[in-house]
Amino acid sequence: MTRRSNRAEVRNPILALPAARLLQAMPADTRTLLAVLLADFAADARRRSRSSWDSRKAFVAAYWATVAVYAGHIARILYRGGRRSATRKPFLVTQKGYPDLVAADWVEASRLYCERRDQLGLGASLYPEALILVGGTPVGRISYNGRIWMPGPWEACDEPLFDNRRADVG
Repeated sequence: MTRRSNRAEVRNPILALPAARLLQAMPADTRTLLAVLLADFAADARRRSRSSWDSRKAFVAAYWATVAVYAGHIARILYRGGRRSATRKPFLVTQKGYPDLVAADWVEASRLYCERRDQLGLGASLYPEALILVGGTPVGRISYNGRIWMPGPWEACDEPLFDNRRADVG
């Protein structure tokens, strides 16, 4: 058996590209935001790959698996020092009149918001929506029902970024 190299550019070939240095030189808040979004993108692509494989759609599964690998490689470049541990809980859930909450992902942000809502027993008219920030940038807002939407006012045609009613959540 041949041992795999421990060199960073072998384990993550994206590091060998000149643009990787530019990604690493971006401001920390921007890197964090992009890293979180790309990690989320990679997780979604892995789910699509598994679903396609289960449906015997091998070429589509291979496509989504490749997307997941590249998104993950780029996300790891963006995390400080190449490790995710520095931003393990990058989501900041802010709510007027309440202490901020920190979460690792959409699922945890929704869950923490709903737990606080249930503990307080306030109705929709008294319990405020929350804003989700990553690296100081608004990336979503949580409505009373725990669903996460794009930041800004809700419109009838909007689809949630995260829907806590889905069976595959968590």
